[in-house]
Amino acid sequence: MPTSGLTREALSIDLSVETVRSLNEQLHGSLSPQLVRVLNPSGKHAIAVGIDAPHEVEIEGHVGYYCAGMNKQAIIRVRGNCGVGVAENMMSGS
Repeated sequence: MPTSGLTREALSIDLSVETVRSLNEQLHGSLSPQLVRVLNPSGKHAIAVGIDAPHEVEIEGHVGYYCAGMNKQAIIRVRGNCGVGVAENMMSGS
């Protein structure tokens, strides 16, 4: 599901306003596969964990522990530094 040069509208979630739990619930919910942009992660832990859908998640900033853990299907990119356990127990996706 990489963008391959195509312009798509992204769902943006700002973690300075939303909680990590709310973000993860949306990624686990009934969203159709899409590009999700996560703003202001500010080193928070467990961002984008347990996804079992072909979403493309772009995280703009530094993340804490266990980002992208237990992922199936999703493509997750972090544009920043990561704490320990990044992509821990990833089954598929990238």
